[in-house]
Amino acid sequence: MRFAPRRVIARLAVSVAIISSLMVTAVLPVRADHTEVHRVAGVAKSQLGDPWVWGATGPDSFDCSGFVYYVFKNAGVLDRIGGSRRTARGYWDWFADRGRASRSDGRRGDLVIWGDGKHMGIYLGRDRAISALTSGVRIHGLYDLTSSFTTFLHVRLERG
Repeated sequence: MRFAPRRVIARLAVSVAIISSLMVTAVLPVRADHTEVHRVAGVAKSQLGDPWVWGATGPDSFDCSGFVYYVFKNAGVLDRIGGSRRTARGYWDWFADRGRASRSDGRRGDLVIWGDGKHMGIYLGRDRAISALTSGVRIHGLYDLTSSFTTFLHVRLERG
């Protein structure tokens, strides 16, 4: 009986700690835009190695714009890129018309355009992108395809 109060206090302390952590978790806002970035990256990376096929939109083969369309559709954020399939140049025009294209300030989840709209991919951060190349879906550097990429299309999955 002598140790019963200590056990009760210890159990009570553990219960309070668990309840407190649940309450804090419940009050903290979940950043939906943060989870969107992870969903986009996750869907994109799950297609690594899939072959390139002209005009293909998945699920087992892609061209570059078909890959982007498939990823954003399956991540549940197709509306962020205009809601429909376009060519790489079509996406560039759509974003440029809205003032959301630039050569700087790329964020994870933004689209990347090379060769004046001839190729596109998804920016993963740290100068890396994922795209459907003729060798298949690959992660590569921004400058691996040409000496300089053309532009970022700011999807705005993350807010500053």
